[in-house]
Amino acid sequence: MKAVFKSVAFMSMMGAVAYAAPITTVPWDGHPGAVSFTFDDSEISQLNNLGEYFEKNQDIKVTFFMTGGMNAGNQSKYFPMAAKGHEIGNHSKSHSDLTGNGVNLKSEITDYKYTLESKGDFEVVSFATPYCYYNDAVEAEIAKAHIVNRNCQGATKYKWDEEPVWERISSDCYQGNTQQSKGNMSEAKQKNAWTVQLNHGVDGAGFGYGITPSDMISIMDEAKAQGLWRAPMGRVAAYYRAHFVIDKATSTNIDGGFKVTWTSPHPAMPKSVPLRVKIEGADGKTVKQKGKEIKAEDDGSYVIEFMDLELEVVGAAAPESSSSEEVVSSSSEETPLSSINDTPMSSTDAIAQNFQWASQEPANFAVFSATGVMVKTFVATPQSAEESFRALQVPHGTYYLKDLKSNYIKKVVR
Repeated sequence: MKAVFKSVAFMSMMGAVAYAAPITTVPWDGHPGAVSFTFDDSEISQLNNLGEYFEKNQDIKVTFFMTGGMNAGNQSKYFPMAAKGHEIGNHSKSHSDLTGNGVNLKSEITDYKYTLESKGDFEVVSFATPYCYYNDAVEAEIAKAHIVNRNCQGATKYKWDEEPVWERISSDCYQGNTQQSKGNMSEAKQKNAWTVQLNHGVDGAGFGYGITPSDMISIMDEAKAQGLWRAPMGRVAAYYRAHFVIDKATSTNIDGGFKVTWTSPHPAMPKSVPLRVKIEGADGKTVKQKGKEIKAEDDGSYVIEFMDLELEVVGAAAPESSSSEEVVSSSSEETPLSSINDTPMSSTDAIAQNFQWASQEPANFAVFSATGVMVKTFVATPQSAEESFRALQVPHGTYYLKDLKSNYIKKVVR
């Protein structure tokens, strides 16, 4: 008769100790970089000349920044674009210089956000400063109800692991240099970064700010050719902000697995922020959010909902059978890993150095992930245990081997 060693005593011994973050966000939703195309002032040439292109290219979504100070009569024609995955952003109530004396910033910025939202079924999470003028007071008001602000001090390349000032995301204001726009995207790809482009009319007019439809299409086609993530500014900003939170979130043990919780980085985050992530210790387990199972993608990643603010990995993978395995019980006769008491597994290196694994007698071993979840069992001599472990079909990472007879534990990296 065979039985699988259960990690009940091990998990109980570890209690609610928090472990290193098991979730890692896949940069830019699996792309080598990101670009956000933004269009200001409800210039109707944007829809007239690009509407058909957007219909045929569903993998390009953009941001339309609305203001009550210019072309407000065109706004109703833009709102349906939100249902197609494009973004409606806030460009202020009057499009005035917000740094001027006597400007009512609440009315211009925060109140106008809610005015826009009242006109359709969409969320407004992005702002764009008129004329790109800003100061501390302007940025403070923006930050109350928006997760990101766009200005135009140049095409900065925002790298994945360098958190920017969210109220000061710079963009390249198009002024006739198509090759510069394409070069900005190429540089973003090289740096695994995000870049933003600002456009006005799409008719070649507009005091040097307009772009011809053919040039705008060629730039967006180039973004596709480079494999960049072509997403609205608010969508990228939410994904980007979320990664700085969830990638640091630690796990705690629960019966049969582990749980990860985190908090939202801003009250104005969108109601839904899908994240593509890698989860250490999830192989052979069930990943759940709010009771709903999340299936792995073909590449082993998971698309989770950041705004659920928690995730569970539960269940144990069945170990590979071996004719030489002995019965290992999970009863009270099993001795807890008293050698390490409540010390987190990631801190046992010094203790492991004192263990003597010299015996040639076969023994049962259990393999635990860095988060304390058992993933395999096997039989080997203590002297050959590490070599036997490396032959197992488990993902690369940090693991811990436990000799079930002696209760010795050893850290190994595959």
